[in-house]
Amino acid sequence: MNKQNEEYVGADASQYFKSDSDNGIQISSAGFEFNTSHHRWVLDSETTVHVDVVWSYPNEYQENILATLEHFAITTSAKYVVSHTVQLRRFLKHGKGFTLTGLMAYKKSFPERSGNQAVSTFRTFMRRMVQMGFHVPDEFMREFNDWVIGGGERGVPVSSQDPEEGPYSDLEFRAIQSALDYKYADGTLSDREYSLVKLFMATFRRPANLKQLKIQDLIANSNILATRQMIFKINIPRSKSKGRKFRSQSTAFALVESIGLVLTKHIQSSIQEAESKIGRKFSKEEAKELPMFFNQRLIDELCEQDNNNVIDYLKSEIPHLNTDELTKELQRIVDKLEIISERTGALLTTTAYRFRYTGGTRAAQAKAGAITIGKLLDHDGTEHVKVYVANSPELGQQISSIMNNPLARYASAFKGEIVEDEEDAFKVNPDATRIPCADKGCDVGSCGSRSFCTDYAPIACYLCPKFLPWKGAPHHEVLQWLLEERKRLSETLNDAKVVQINDSAILAVAQVMKACEEERKKGV
Repeated sequence: MNKQNEEYVGADASQYFKSDSDNGIQISSAGFEFNTSHHRWVLDSETTVHVDVVWSYPNEYQENILATLEHFAITTSAKYVVSHTVQLRRFLKHGKGFTLTGLMAYKKSFPERSGNQAVSTFRTFMRRMVQMGFHVPDEFMREFNDWVIGGGERGVPVSSQDPEEGPYSDLEFRAIQSALDYKYADGTLSDREYSLVKLFMATFRRPANLKQLKIQDLIANSNILATRQMIFKINIPRSKSKGRKFRSQSTAFALVESIGLVLTKHIQSSIQEAESKIGRKFSKEEAKELPMFFNQRLIDELCEQDNNNVIDYLKSEIPHLNTDELTKELQRIVDKLEIISERTGALLTTTAYRFRYTGGTRAAQAKAGAITIGKLLDHDGTEHVKVYVANSPELGQQISSIMNNPLARYASAFKGEIVEDEEDAFKVNPDATRIPCADKGCDVGSCGSRSFCTDYAPIACYLCPKFLPWKGAPHHEVLQWLLEERKRLSETLNDAKVVQINDSAILAVAQVMKACEEERKKGV
């Protein structure tokens, strides 16, 4: 594993080193070696964590913080370690020591009722420091532990029925299925391409799950129940929960025969192609450990490997595609289908998560409960599936009818400017007042106007060019409120114009949600 570490660090890596000592070698939860004395830790095939922030803290805390980061690197996912370093950097903006003044300034840096996930992450880190026996001022932890931290905003693409990032419409999903079958039949798509897209469509799994698949994960049985059909099952590794190591757990998923047969053909041709390029046959054990989807990088690295080390190499995460590679391949294949979306009038946009959102949405439309949807999407609980249940079928159909309007994509309902928080809004207007959503008991932004306004907040605000919505505000609650009001009007009034009176505001809220989501992605 050390060789892989050196390849990621690079030839000029000495600038990142604290020392040249070989002490402090540890193994991350993904099985990668990293040196705690270095300023840069390679924790998995996709993630390098920069821990130089540690040495910006007072000397008395540096070793404690470093040891706590080391603990998380060994026991949790690499991306979770990154989130801890992000919050350590943010806290530094408000004070270098763990003081009450710094803590309160850190809290105020988030808009009201936003930033919950970030604050929770930082508190988890501080609590772990204390549990490990490291000193943190008592008054600091007492105050921090007293904070009530709610859940963050989730499921924006689903709740807004985003036509480019949210679930596919029924027409779009059926078009993908038909085009896949047609293009495969005429030879446009290979076994690999067809089976890759079909796995995303059939299993609704994240790319982080499917990238871990090995050839051994596909299991076929014949003569089941006295039929001539082959019965296929695929064991899909789980990867989301903290502390879950590479391929340590999996969930079985049944596949229809047509997908299983094409996947079998892909596996056979992939093994033959790899054997031809490396100039020898794989042993049975080696073949089983091959990634189900690999690229030329694996071939090149196999050619450089000593045969005695091949099996250890294949059992690791290193030869597998990373999520970015897998996602880009998925996008390239769907682009070849040349499907035009009825909602946008343009070529269908593809992300791996759109298939996942579609699976959850279709299950909710079939009136599946939260527990069933959670199992279908391989969640550990139901917390993250509520957005599907909340939006389907009635509310989901309402927002779909609005967002699916071919003209909706081109309608610029929201004309304001997204700001980080209230403090950022004061830079635009020092006298900016908060915009509340009284029915949901939350604040969603600031008013950038310096004149008196009597318009109905927050509905009119989302349509006003002076509106300054906060990036982390719970805009989804406003959307939910507007949809509930629309439903109430449709049930009590027989007047389409009245029912549709807030549709522009609904569209504007959805556009704000998407804009905030894009801003959050930029800040990661």
